[in-house]
Amino acid sequence: MVSVIDSKYMSYNFVMPTYQKFVSDVFSTLSTSYKNLSSSDLTPKSLSNTVREYGNISLRDIFTFFGLALLWTLLRYVTTVFFLKPLLSINKLGKNERRKAPESLWKLLFYSSTWCYAVYLLFFTKYDFFFNPPLTFYGWKNGQDVPQDIYTFYMVQLSFYFHSVYGTFYMDVWRKDSVVMLLHHFVTLLLVGFSYIFRFTNVGILVLFFHDITDIILEFTKLVLYHKTVGGKWTKICDFISTIGFVLFGTAWFVFRLYWYPLKALYAAGHTSVVVMGQEPPFFLFFNILLWILLGMNIYWFKFIVIMAYYVVTGKSNEVEDVREYDEDKGPQRSSDSDEISNKKKQEMGNGDASRKNGLMKKHQ
Repeated sequence: MVSVIDSKYMSYNFVMPTYQKFVSDVFSTLSTSYKNLSSSDLTPKSLSNTVREYGNISLRDIFTFFGLALLWTLLRYVTTVFFLKPLLSINKLGKNERRKAPESLWKLLFYSSTWCYAVYLLFFTKYDFFFNPPLTFYGWKNGQDVPQDIYTFYMVQLSFYFHSVYGTFYMDVWRKDSVVMLLHHFVTLLLVGFSYIFRFTNVGILVLFFHDITDIILEFTKLVLYHKTVGGKWTKICDFISTIGFVLFGTAWFVFRLYWYPLKALYAAGHTSVVVMGQEPPFFLFFNILLWILLGMNIYWFKFIVIMAYYVVTGKSNEVEDVREYDEDKGPQRSSDSDEISNKKKQEMGNGDASRKNGLMKKHQ
């Protein structure tokens, strides 16, 4: 593997491609890589040798990873019980909203923090990866040290997604896309972990930057919608803010996840990496397959945004709601959740308001 980039590759001038050029260049590079594979390259011995040659992980990394994952779980529990729930109870939310709001507030705090740090790395330091994505692979060499600022960012993100697997099963509200969310967590764990072990951390920063921003808008908008149950003037105020949130969410999802992510991060990993390095990085195909699976999930979730927009444009809506949520009286529920929902329904029926539901971005009559 080259450790010093030839001058002819350093002069590579990046221009963000069109979708057509992106598909053409990346598929050409990937298909060439696939054709050059031999059966011996895929044997357990060959794969093991590649991992031993290029993989880099220490006991410090392992202890930091598991320690932080445990810390996130404990911190979420303590923060939820002693801070988030008491804080939200002051706002007089509905019982079902009090059940869901702490999850959104926790995620809003986390993703806001990590995304701001990613902004700092990409726009206020020497890492010019956003404007020049091929830089993510300039000077790559086997066993290179990971700068402390990037190391911190990586360990925080990697451990949080490991915690999120547990959180999805035992702490989050179960939704229609929770299985896909679990797949997302596993793919993200593989991507972040793999990119750290093989020192593709530069492009990893880009990938995480392109994805966290939409989670911030999503969780903020859901919190706004939960506060509609307070009633009075808050209903109109929250409805107005949630409409703006929906527009920002859909716009950010397309720009960050379906435009910049493929044309910057995927293009760098699947094509310009080979151009600037003069040869393929280790596990080139496997790494790119994971990145494309992530793109596929982004397209899958964009379907929900299109459905939301359809209801808005056609005028079939008068209330914003999360189309991923199960109805309060239908779908899988945890036992403790079911009791709360049953009591909620009885109370609403008594008040003649059984039709009111809350969630994120669908307006339904």
